[in-house]
Amino acid sequence: MILDQSAKKAFNSFNQSLWKKLERKEITRTQLFEGRFHTFFKNYFHMEIDGNVCSAQYLSYLAHGHEEIDGASQILNDLFKVNKQILLATNGVFKTQIQRINDAQITHFFEHIFTSEKIGVEKPDPRFFEYLFAHSHALPAKTLIIGDSLSSDILGGINAGIDTAWFNPLSTQNFSQIKPKYQIENLSEIKQFT
Repeated sequence: MILDQSAKKAFNSFNQSLWKKLERKEITRTQLFEGRFHTFFKNYFHMEIDGNVCSAQYLSYLAHGHEEIDGASQILNDLFKVNKQILLATNGVFKTQIQRINDAQITHFFEHIFTSEKIGVEKPDPRFFEYLFAHSHALPAKTLIIGDSLSSDILGGINAGIDTAWFNPLSTQNFSQIKPKYQIENLSEIKQFT
């Protein structure tokens, strides 16, 4: 078995398709985590593996990997200095996300960290945002969600009736029906909304 660029690309595409199914409630988190490696290895490499073991190892590696998006620390610091309330909202695995945020040394910027795993529903479900607003001091009319996913972050914000900004650093064309209020290519552009 060779894990070359072709295999990595195929896995990333397959993995993203599963996350999209999760967002649409077509599968459960358990089905995603238990099935993604087993199914991928069976279909791509014609191998039978224990998907749970592979998933646990993958999440362990993922938890210890983080790469700062250009300007992220600076914009977080700038917003924090002017007392902007910063919340983190993710569909990612709680333990993995917390480890990555801690390792990146940015935990102190966030007043709250909301994960779908703890809330029990995934973005874009409006209940995710109902929970967020019920458990923070954020007000929908004064909230802007900034995210890189049209189907979870931006659609979730639209479903919740809040302003949305699509972080699109590669200037990817949006062919979907999901229309963010704003689009930014660089995190420094967030300053225009403060």
